[in-house]
Formats: sequence, C-alpha cells, structure tokens
Amino acid sequence: MTPSRVSLLLAVLTDKMRAHDSWAGETHLQKAVYFLQTMLGVPTGFKFTLYKYGPFSFDLRDKLTEMRASGQLEMLVQPAPYGPQLDTGPGADQLRNRFPKTLRTYDRQLEYIATRLGGLGVGALERLATALLVTDEAPDATVEERAEQLNAYKPHVSLDAAGRAVEQVDEMLEEARGLGITAAH
Repeated sequence: MTPSRVSLLLAVLTDKMRAHDSWAGETHLQKAVYFLQTMLGVPTGFKFTLYKYGPFSFDLRDKLTEMRASGQLEMLVQPAPYGPQLDTGPGADQLRNRFPKTLRTYDRQLEYIATRLGGLGVGALERLATALLVTDEAPDATVEERAEQLNAYKPHVSLDAAGRAVEQVDEMLEEARGLGITAAH
C-alpha cells in the first residue's frame, strides 16, 4: 500500500476512534493499528515489536510525526497530567478525496476496530494487544498457555487478567470472521 493510502487509513482511524470515545493519543493509535494489521490483515506495513505498553511500531510513530508535519494530523495538547490527543487536520480531507476506493475497501475494518477499542484505556489496550501478539505467535495454544505467555511478557498483568484478555481477543477474532473482515488465523 502506498504511503499516502496508509496516511488516509491513519487519518480515518483517528476520526473513528475519537467518534467512539477514544482519547486518540499515540498509544491508542499504536494498538488500533496493530489490531488492524495483525487481526484484520489491513496491509499498513508497519513492523511492531513488544515494548513497554505492548506491541509498538517505531515506523508508525515516525509516520504519525510526518502526518502532523504535513497537516494531515494535529496534536491537541491537554493540561497535565493528560497526554496529547491526535485529531485530523485539513490535509486529511485531501486524502479522503484522493483515495475514495481505498477508504471504501477498508472502512468496515476501521469501523470495527474503532468500535471495539475506542472507549478503552491504555491498560486495557496493552493487555488486549499483547494477548493478540501471543495469539499470533501461538495460534494453536490454549487460552491458559497464551495467558501464561502474556503474564511472562507483562508480569504486572495477573494470570486472571491475562486469561480474560486472551478470551476477549478470541471473541474478537471469531466476531471478525463472522463479519468477513479478518485475516486467516
């Protein structure tokens, strides 16, 4: 997918996340894009690594910075102790006008992720994204085995919370399959 089309998806995802009560900070977008790419097979092309708050892409961070510089995204600074939010800028409308077919192709996936993840806080997103990571690493492992791996990666996440996160990811995968919007797992 071309860089401009990826920018379109990120801008639309930002709008959809905000419409579904997301803070829409960088961490929120990092996790949402990880789900889009890993669970739903949207070819954004970002490489993710396990990091402090779950899967993280340095390339995605750079892309968001590039989009802010080009006016496709804007950073809304919030009073302490809150971090900044992202919102679309005037350049996002140009992307929508240039690539309507790309938007139609991926709109259901973007809406699904925004609906499912939009209202969640950073802690819940960390657990769910890491649960997806361990599921992607070992798709045939039991819930218990994946929960143990999540707990090994993130010791501050209890086994019970890890198990619930893995079960939620399994439910999301099943739901997305039923909607016909998921990659094969």
